[in-house]
Amino acid sequence: MRNRRKVVLITGVFPPGIGGMQNYYYNLSKFSKHDVTVVAPEYPGSAAFDEGQSFRIVRGSFLRDERTDVTSWLRLFKQVRRTMRGEDPDVTIYGYVLIGFIGLLLQVTTGRRYVISTHGMDMLMFRRFIGLNAIVKLILRKADGVLTNSHFTKKLVEEYGVDPRRIGIVNPGVERIYEKRPADMELIREHGLEGKYVILSVGRLVTRKGHDRVIASMPAVLQKIPNAVYVIVGDGPDRERLEQLTKAAGVADAVVFVGSVQGSERVNDYYNVSQQFIMVSRELEKGDAEGFGIVYLEAASAGVPVIAGRSGGASEAVLDGVTGLLVDPQSVDEIAAGIVRLANDAALRERLARAGYKRAKTEFQHDVLAEGFDRYIGRICALPALGAVRRRLSRESARENAR
Repeated sequence: MRNRRKVVLITGVFPPGIGGMQNYYYNLSKFSKHDVTVVAPEYPGSAAFDEGQSFRIVRGSFLRDERTDVTSWLRLFKQVRRTMRGEDPDVTIYGYVLIGFIGLLLQVTTGRRYVISTHGMDMLMFRRFIGLNAIVKLILRKADGVLTNSHFTKKLVEEYGVDPRRIGIVNPGVERIYEKRPADMELIREHGLEGKYVILSVGRLVTRKGHDRVIASMPAVLQKIPNAVYVIVGDGPDRERLEQLTKAAGVADAVVFVGSVQGSERVNDYYNVSQQFIMVSRELEKGDAEGFGIVYLEAASAGVPVIAGRSGGASEAVLDGVTGLLVDPQSVDEIAAGIVRLANDAALRERLARAGYKRAKTEFQHDVLAEGFDRYIGRICALPALGAVRRRLSRESARENAR
């Protein structure tokens, strides 16, 4: 690769940890043609995982269970400095805006370029706190670049006053394992889905994902689709509340809580026993929002038509009327109408599924997205390093004042 750069990625989440951000950073590192070194926390099994990778991974004990505390910041700072001395990178990427403060410190003291990687929610969650929001603004404005996962997130970054020329967009990608396959009859029997019209959600059980709104829509859905069943794959702090909601709505028999499912292969099996996928995420007042929503593209990659909430970055993952349907995530009536519309229109389901499948398999494959990442890194490295510019201006100002 021409102009191959040395890149260090500092992240608090990485495989073998499980999650969307873990996969995002792993696949950028794996498919990038730059020389990437990752600084990541230790997990059970991380040594075995690291052995087979084509890029270097430096593990540290700076985070425990992906959580930070005062001492973890100091440990991470020491780890970053050691890595910088050994790698001497062209640019360092910080996978969480607040740990980017380390990048700011090193920029001021050594002139090193740093980039902040953002995912949407992290651009909203600090706005209620004046002090933290001021720190976030400083980190973003001083950064040489800000990498975002969607136009929605890019807009949030621009609201902090960041130069748009230094902002890049690299969407999350879809694992190739998600594919159209025959339905797993054993799975159907396990959950009593024989003869059912299966509506599926996959995701962590938290309020913003909108499981509660789908449950609230089920009485109206069952009036039109008596054999409908809502299958929820995932677990989280909202589970007990959601289970109570099914009872209060009188739909407990039509909602299946699967819990956590291990492995993409098994998740793909659930996609392939469903007739439609739904996740009506909404933005919450506390700054919780869906920055993109890769599950919509996973479902599309398995040939399943999707319904998403018209909120956050979901409208970029789902093109309304083209690869899926967008509904008001706060409107139970609109959610129910969307579900029923898909169920009653086989031609629409087929058209949306076909277009969604094609888009997922072409535009959102990891090798394609990594090319955009590589171009962005090359562009940032070609721009003047802000730290060096500031130090030069400071020296010139000092000389001018001395005259």
